[in-house]
Amino acid sequence: MKKTLSKVGAILVPVILCTSLAFTAFLSIQLIDDLQGNARVVNYIGIVRGATQRLVKKELNHEPDDNLIKHLDKILDGLSNGSDEFDLIKLESQQFQSLLVEMKNDWNHLKTEIHKYRSGLDNQTLFEMSEDYFELADNTVLVAENYIEERVQSARNLLLIMNSVFIVMAGGCTIFTYYQQRRQQRIIEIENENIRKSEQLARRAQQLLAPMNEISEMMYVSDIDTYELLFINDAGKRIFQVDDTQKSLKCYKVIQGFDEPCPFCTSSLLKMDETHSWEYTNPLLKKHYLLKDRLIEWDGRIARMEIAFDITEANNEKKELKQRLKRDNIRLECIRELYHNRDINMAMSNILKQIGELFLADRAYILLFHNNHFSNLAEWCREGVEPQIDSLQDIPLTGYEVWVSELEEHKDIVIDDIRELKNKLPSGYDFLAQQGIRNLTWVPLEKDGHLNGCIGLDNQPLNMSKMAVPFLRTVQYFIALTMERNENEKTLFELSHLDKLTSFYNRNCFIQDVADMSHQHESVGVIYLDVNGLKETNDNFGHDAGDKLLKACAEIIKRSSTSKYLYRIGGDEFVVIYMKISKEEFEYNVQKMKNNFMSSQCRVAIGVQWTKDSQDIQNIIKRADELMYSNKQEYYSTHKTTGRYRHDKTLQYLSNPDILDLKISQGQFHVYLQAKIDVKSCELVGADALIKYKDDSQFIQSPDKFISILEDSHQIDKIDFFVFEKICQQLQEWKNANKKLFPISSHFSRSTFMKSDFLERLETTVELYDVPKKYLEVEITENMFTTNYKEVKERITQIRSAGFIVSVDDFGIESSNLALLATAQFDILKIDKSFISDVVSNKNTRTVIESMVDVCTKMNIKLIAEGVENKEQLNVLKECGIRTVQGFLFSKPIPMIEYEWKYMK
Repeated sequence: MKKTLSKVGAILVPVILCTSLAFTAFLSIQLIDDLQGNARVVNYIGIVRGATQRLVKKELNHEPDDNLIKHLDKILDGLSNGSDEFDLIKLESQQFQSLLVEMKNDWNHLKTEIHKYRSGLDNQTLFEMSEDYFELADNTVLVAENYIEERVQSARNLLLIMNSVFIVMAGGCTIFTYYQQRRQQRIIEIENENIRKSEQLARRAQQLLAPMNEISEMMYVSDIDTYELLFINDAGKRIFQVDDTQKSLKCYKVIQGFDEPCPFCTSSLLKMDETHSWEYTNPLLKKHYLLKDRLIEWDGRIARMEIAFDITEANNEKKELKQRLKRDNIRLECIRELYHNRDINMAMSNILKQIGELFLADRAYILLFHNNHFSNLAEWCREGVEPQIDSLQDIPLTGYEVWVSELEEHKDIVIDDIRELKNKLPSGYDFLAQQGIRNLTWVPLEKDGHLNGCIGLDNQPLNMSKMAVPFLRTVQYFIALTMERNENEKTLFELSHLDKLTSFYNRNCFIQDVADMSHQHESVGVIYLDVNGLKETNDNFGHDAGDKLLKACAEIIKRSSTSKYLYRIGGDEFVVIYMKISKEEFEYNVQKMKNNFMSSQCRVAIGVQWTKDSQDIQNIIKRADELMYSNKQEYYSTHKTTGRYRHDKTLQYLSNPDILDLKISQGQFHVYLQAKIDVKSCELVGADALIKYKDDSQFIQSPDKFISILEDSHQIDKIDFFVFEKICQQLQEWKNANKKLFPISSHFSRSTFMKSDFLERLETTVELYDVPKKYLEVEITENMFTTNYKEVKERITQIRSAGFIVSVDDFGIESSNLALLATAQFDILKIDKSFISDVVSNKNTRTVIESMVDVCTKMNIKLIAEGVENKEQLNVLKECGIRTVQGFLFSKPIPMIEYEWKYMK
């Protein structure tokens, strides 16, 4: 029996030992495979993080990469479920899988945000979301590493337990079989077993080191007390040029190049079973790494293991992204400052400060070119740098034409070292060196497509110019817009507050200032002036002569006055206001002004008034106006060469706007029509309208009695448009009654015709009454062309383009007849009755009329003869070729109702 047991024992022990060996080998292989798979999972998570970071950068640079997105989708699916393509296993960790699900969800959100950003939304959300995603990836790596460590520890424990069980079984069998007989042999077998175990452990250690050498990231193990380098993988050996022959190497010497332990060593921060992550730029390699540190057991002692992931490129991209965002934010701040700050000098200084600080320059400035010179418009200097703005004013461009030429060609000027100019452009070198400039960047500043100056930076780091140029090019556009806006605002202010002809304040400013003065309690003196003879000067010599007269008067006023309140409130009216002035001093200034006018060729009517309280300034101005008007009447009563102020004074009350409006509303102005007749058929072809006034005594006043009054008081436009509206109203009634319509002409004075809203008022009236424009003639007199010819011509073109008929009245009483026919464009020409009066007896007159008929026929202008009073005149005009006439032979001007009864039935 013992013998049998011995045989069984002899067989059983090897079987147990072989089983143990096979099982242990199998577990080791499984453990290695598991470690490799788990290591690939960690590695691919790092790849996901890096690739996502690169994707975000591309998207922010507007470089879409949908292939990379699809590749990341595959990797995330492989990490979740395993993948043969990437040789990935599914990590059976609930926490890891939960984080992976969260990563996939965040990745889907991130893809959605990428598509939003591609459609034009802000990049800030994308940037923030990507940062959160990278943090989540780091946490996922950490969980995976923890899980791997737990699996390694579990496998190690299992292996130890199983080996122990097999050893116990083998030992029991050995004891049972050979307890007595072969004790010595059992001891030998045990020793052999130990040898085999040692060999197995050695092989396992080599197998564990193999994946460490296979990974591309640098990895090393060092003693936490002595800093001795215990292990460095193949990647580390290659990077730091370490070979196996070197012994007792220190980690700080090999890895960092230090002669003593690193002051930032993390050994004191490490805890067992925990990974410490941090970033550092290696001074030897000049690369930035993400470092993973952990305490491990190595050859029976606690050691520090570190894995280094090279994230230099990603870190540089991150820095560049932050810098770009910073530049974008400052660019927006500059634009916002230029837009909101109405003080252009302060706005320029503020944006130059931001630009100079952004690009680390010593100076930032704006140079403007003008009249072959340049000047420093605005400047910012770093603390300790001497400003140059005062010395850079009105500098001739001579000697710097090469720079100006490049800027005019829309080229940027970047000089990295001004010493390059010493031989090429000595004058430029001296100019820059005197200012302490070592290098500079200039970007052209343009206005309306032409060079207007440049924006520059001095002494910035050399690597900054590439980023500064596109930034400055964008900002210069908004600087140019701001400068243009500033010029427009100045022009607008001048147009709304200054009289362009005299540079005095205008009526708008006058009204505002008077309103402000009325709230004060100061003494005030008012001088009201009106230029005598301005209308006659305009009529006889043209508006240019009238303008010269006005400027001469304004110059006398300016020279005679110590006040800053100088106004031109009308065509020929000026007002001077003195504030805080005594009556004696005011009277002295008034007399001084009168004396200066008396010694000049200018003649003015003056009214003056003074009061001690400016609250009553409105009445003071009114009283001064009345005194001026009386003075003006005295002047014209002694100057019979003009017809001005020789009208019936009984109608002078019509100059009051309120009274005129009352008389119009009471129906005291009446429109009369005079028929236009076709000479062949003697049928009606149109009418000419004029206005008459029925005074309070029921006497009908002709236009020559009140028109000049309305012109002098600037009320004539009310009557002009009153007549025009009455014509439109009458044409509407005839149209509604299905009566045949004929064109009716309405006369407009020069002041009404040249108002900026003239055409708009015509259009509004016509639209109100729905009258065809072909029945409406806008009539002006020939003498209107003697001044402002270009403006009158442009206005006629506008009116004709709108569909109205334009006729010229009184042709033949001025000296510009031929020029008018040669250059002006109109529809109807009316021969003045002064031509018609002697047409029967004067052969030359007939010859002229015949020529006019021929010319107008060729130019498609309708010719009408006015003032036909007898049949002899009519017959001669027929022979001359005249087709249309008007005059007392057919009808005098009659009221509209009589005209309708006589002609429209």
